[in-house]
Amino acid sequence: MKVLFAALVVTLLAGCQADVEEEMKLGQEPAEWQPNQPWEQALGRFRDYLRWVQTLSDKVQEELLSTKVTEELSVLIEETMKEVKAYRKELEEQLGPLAQETQDRLSKELQAAQARLQSDMEDVRTRLAQYRSEARTMLGQSADDLRSRLFSHLRKLRKRLLRDAEDLQKRLAISIGQPLRERAEAWRQQLRGQLESLGTRARDRLDDMRDQMEELKAKVEEQAVQIRLEAEAFQARLKNWFQPLVENMQSQWVGLVEKMQSTLDTIPTPAPSENH
Repeated sequence: MKVLFAALVVTLLAGCQADVEEEMKLGQEPAEWQPNQPWEQALGRFRDYLRWVQTLSDKVQEELLSTKVTEELSVLIEETMKEVKAYRKELEEQLGPLAQETQDRLSKELQAAQARLQSDMEDVRTRLAQYRSEARTMLGQSADDLRSRLFSHLRKLRKRLLRDAEDLQKRLAISIGQPLRERAEAWRQQLRGQLESLGTRARDRLDDMRDQMEELKAKVEEQAVQIRLEAEAFQARLKNWFQPLVENMQSQWVGLVEKMQSTLDTIPTPAPSENH
């Protein structure tokens, strides 16, 4: 039974390792956020918090079972959207020299990009709330499977969040002057460096998971050997306990049979009676 449990645990860890490897293949998210604008700083705090949640550490899992995580995300979403709206308003004021048709088009594009980013952030909060509800009713392997699905889903949501954040940044960096073009170039440089940093961090995380898996495997194998030795020792003790008793009973039984046989041999055979 212990060996079967070990196999299940190793399989689960292997699945988590596959998720990390797949994440590196599908696309990498910037690991560092070096923003220039307040809205970028607010979004960076949201992304950092999401990365912490994705570790699914014991601390994270403990807080996921309460409302603390979703409450923190709500605050971060509110702060980010507040800064995005303020920055968008500032940019729209700079669109004054442009034709009204161009202003309207750019404004609608910015609003749509902003709405997509907000939807991505709220989807993360909703998914974590759903996990909290499901985790309360699941135990054992079902809970492990639930965490694995959460890890996969958060990875997809994070990728979409990055895509829409980049889209919003590009739309905000519209060509209305050299300062905006310089900020856009700075963003691209930051993004490149962040992608390289994430690749290194992902590889380090994968190595850590491999080490943990090997350590767990060794512990389970050690426990299996210990259980086998204990079972053999117990079997030997049982044999030592019962064998003398059996031998004694056998000896007593043989003695009893011999006494009965001796008694029967001493009883004289009655002489046949004569008929008169």
